[in-house]
This record gives sequence, structure tokens and C-alpha cells, in this order.
Amino acid sequence: MSKVFKFTLTQLFKNKSNRIVFGILFAVLILAVPVASIFLGDGGAADVGGPAEIYTYADTLESYLENGPDDFDTRYAVQYGYSILIMMICVFSATYIVRAIVEEKSSKLVETLLVSIKSEAMIFGKLLAVMVFMLGMIIAAAAAFALSYVVTGLFTDVSFIGDVLAGLGISRGLLTIGPELTLIILVSMVLAFLLFSQISALSGAGCSTMEDLESANMTGTMVILAGYLISTITMPIGGKALTIAMTLCPFVSSFSAPVYFVMGDIGWGLMLGSWAIQLTLVVLLYKVSGKVYDRLIMYTGRRIKLREILAMAGKGEK
Repeated sequence: MSKVFKFTLTQLFKNKSNRIVFGILFAVLILAVPVASIFLGDGGAADVGGPAEIYTYADTLESYLENGPDDFDTRYAVQYGYSILIMMICVFSATYIVRAIVEEKSSKLVETLLVSIKSEAMIFGKLLAVMVFMLGMIIAAAAAFALSYVVTGLFTDVSFIGDVLAGLGISRGLLTIGPELTLIILVSMVLAFLLFSQISALSGAGCSTMEDLESANMTGTMVILAGYLISTITMPIGGKALTIAMTLCPFVSSFSAPVYFVMGDIGWGLMLGSWAIQLTLVVLLYKVSGKVYDRLIMYTGRRIKLREILAMAGKGEK
């Protein structure tokens, strides 16, 4: 597994298109704060009419006092922001994983690799390599934005960023990331990555040529988008039963459970239960991926759809 991990990670960093994407992302984040300060900072929209006021609506005084003046805005902003982050990570990762698997199958390189390593270990090595690559991109992106913020703050007022967040109902206290919240975010992101990436890996296993790459990518992306859309649609509805259901449903809980925990809707019991379900599914997919990959390694022909692959795994060796 370690050899596959090192090889895949090296190829990801060497890939020219990956370096171009990374460069564009880094440049955009470096310029984000200074450009935004032109339109929202001093001399921009922030000067018109003085500081912005935040208006909220409540059906009754009791609901207003119970939820707080901007509870809905806060919940929606946090849910939307976190879901977007998870979706982007999983979609980009799925694309890299499917491409790596299909390229190796079409070039027959995988036949050489499987001489010395089990198929499930090979796939998992690729997943870990992509996860490290994406984590590196996230850290670099965060550092670029932080650098942009600090440097811009030396020359102009950047308090407009706090005003924008306040307008969304996000307070400075909510953004304070302590050890507990760090653990919640990291574990949830890793489990989401492993879950959706293995779905994409299974989809890629059903391809035999590079022409099937787009269809395989679409399958994994649609599963990710389904979890994202369900989480953002159900968040405003609320209700204890729905909250528990969205927390324990593995493909949706990746997007919903951490937000429910941060907002105080669930405790550690449901959070750990959500992780346990996701981890169980990850282990199951790990075993299935090896079985399916062994059976499809020499396959050539039309792309086998994900539902057919899962049905094949369910039948075992029959």
C-alpha cells in the first residue's frame, strides 16, 4: 500500500493540470481580500448609509426570543458553507480517483501492480494519496487567504469581512475553533472523503477505457450532490425526528451531522453514532472494492454501471 500511496501522490503533484489549478486557486485567494476591500471596504459600499442594520422576522415574540435574532441566518450560513466545502473536496477527489483507476486499467499497469499487492490495498493507497493531496491544497488555500488578509490589513481597513459575516448571522465566537470543533471537523471530513471516494472508485472499476471516464465521474458526483442538496434543503425544516434521521443517514450525515452538533441540536451520542455508521459503510465498501476489482481487472467492453457492480458484489462468487 505504501508504494501505491507514494507513486500516486508523486503523480498528483507532477501533473501539469493539477499545478495549474493550484496556481489559479492560490492567486484568487491571494487577491480575494484586496479586491473585496475595493468594493466593500473604505470608499466602497460600506460607506453608503453608514453601518448596515440586520433585520429579522419572527411569527411571534416567543419564537424570536427562543431562536435569537438571526438564528435561521446563522444556521443556513453555517450549513451552506460547510456543505460547499465538503462537496468541493469530495467532487475534486472523486475526479482524481476515477481518473487514476481508469488510466491504470486502460494502460495495463494495474496488472503489474496486483502481482505484489491486493486490489483493495491498492485502491485504498490511492484514496490516502488523494486525501493527503487535497489536505495539502486546503492548508495552502487557507494560508493564502490568511496571508491576503494580514497583508491587506497593513494598508487598509479589513473590518468589512466581519461585517459581512455578521450580516449572515455568523459571530466571531461561532468561528472560534477549539480542540473539540477541530476534532469534529477533521473526523467528519475524513469519513466523508473515504465514503464518497470509495463510491467513485467502484464506479471507476467498471470502466475499461478512457472514453468511459466522464460517465464514471458523473456517477460519483451525483451521489455527492444528492447528499449536499438533501442536507441544505432539510436544514430549515428542523424537527427532532428529521434531525436524527439526517444525522444517522450516512450519505447525508457527512454534510449535516457536524453542523447539527455545532448548533447544539445533537450531542456526542448521536455524533459518535453517525461516525460509527459511516465507518462501518467505509469498511464494507473497502471489502467490496477488492472483490469487484479482482473480477473486473481483465474486463473489456461497455461500462458497467454502479448498481450492476454492487449487485455483482452482493452475489459473491456465484
